[in-house]
Amino acid sequence: MNKCATTKDELFLVKLHELALLRGEDRASINRYLIGRAIGQNDKGVDNIIKHLAQANFIKKGNDASIYLTPQGLELIKNHLIST
Repeated sequence: MNKCATTKDELFLVKLHELALLRGEDRASINRYLIGRAIGQNDKGVDNIIKHLAQANFIKKGNDASIYLTPQGLELIKNHLIST
């Protein structure tokens, strides 16, 4: 059973996935602060979200402020966070 994203971390992952798909690749690298602004989160909040998601191995940090989904993060989004 799928559910909709409810926490800030989950919303962040879903938005990362949406923005990556707009670039044509589900694991495209996106600026973390762009995602944060899209979900109404300030930079300090984004940094905390990034820390937790990276520790859980759902995202990887790229160059500068960019991040991208790991296979585990992509699986979480597709199987648990996107309602069908």
